[in-house]
Amino acid sequence: MTKLAEQHRCDQPFDIYTLFKCFTMDTIWSCGFGLDTDMQNNPNDPHLVQSQRVAAEESNITPLLILFLFVPELKWLWNGLHQCDSSIRYWLTNYLPITRRFISDEPLMWIEKQAEHLVKKRVKLGYTKRMDLLQLMLESASDDDFIQDQPTSAVANTETTTETPLVRKLIKHEIVANIALFMIAGYETTSTALSYIAYVLATHPNEQRKLQEHIDAHFESNTEQDIPSYESITEMDYLDMFIRETLRMYPIVQNIINRQNSEEFHIENVGTIPVGTITTGSIYDLHFNSDLWGPVDPHIFYPERFATKRHPLAWVPFGAGPRNCVGMRFALLEIKELLVRLLKIYSIVDCGEQTHNSINELTETFVIFPKKIIVRLQRRDEDA
Repeated sequence: MTKLAEQHRCDQPFDIYTLFKCFTMDTIWSCGFGLDTDMQNNPNDPHLVQSQRVAAEESNITPLLILFLFVPELKWLWNGLHQCDSSIRYWLTNYLPITRRFISDEPLMWIEKQAEHLVKKRVKLGYTKRMDLLQLMLESASDDDFIQDQPTSAVANTETTTETPLVRKLIKHEIVANIALFMIAGYETTSTALSYIAYVLATHPNEQRKLQEHIDAHFESNTEQDIPSYESITEMDYLDMFIRETLRMYPIVQNIINRQNSEEFHIENVGTIPVGTITTGSIYDLHFNSDLWGPVDPHIFYPERFATKRHPLAWVPFGAGPRNCVGMRFALLEIKELLVRLLKIYSIVDCGEQTHNSINELTETFVIFPKKIIVRLQRRDEDA
């Protein structure tokens, strides 16, 4: 909110996406791993820079990587090239130290090193009352390098189909891998969702005004800095519909629904699908299907369409089933908290071509994101 106030005082168009990226990175490090960062005041923080490098490198290799993944004979080539690059990097930096100033760590490797350091630091610190994701993982950790899940002492009832529960443990390597994954996924996807929401707010002033009135009706506050409670956030149904409608029209990850069939099956007008086939669901076809989302044209932004019960697989920006996004509830709560704080005080203003051109410059890596979202801020008490 401090950074937004600075932008309001400047009274100039600015890229709000940049602020969102710093905000979501600060949030995932704090809530996930108990590390208080300040990337909003330090956009050159190495954690943020390296995460952006991961996204940039994904953008450069994505077409080639897709080819390697879907042509089995080429998978060995992709793995070999990646290992070769890492080996050369390692050899040069260790045996020719002068090259270190010219060769930086592979960004993902750098992030994993930071994760290892964070785990060691937390283990040394011991028990902490801060119940974040890292603490939960460490409480389920094993010192072994490899473990086999074991049944609990509970005995399954032979008269039912209930399976014997397993004692599940994590090894330290898995914790490090999860930290790297959550950091990148929790930062980039949420900031991108917020950028699309900002674009919709700017280009749909009537809907923005309706959302602000909805927030005012659910959140009584005497000061601008009061933080809404979890209970009040969950009661804001129109806020939830607004976010869901944005993610319907602007899904963050296009090819998130992938499944490999274990049994042969038949699709009418397509044919028989053999065992082992990888099938990808088209999110755009689902999200803009008039049969699923009518009677209002799916190309029109209309949050109220979510007041009607739809097919459970009609809306899948977070995936579906037991393998859907593990951070969905966290991301939605984070987005709602931010929007309530922002829209209590400000309106997001359309800057004409600068704003509208933002959505035409999309980049696709793991996520589909705009290069920037140019808007201007206006205080609500100045709207008149």
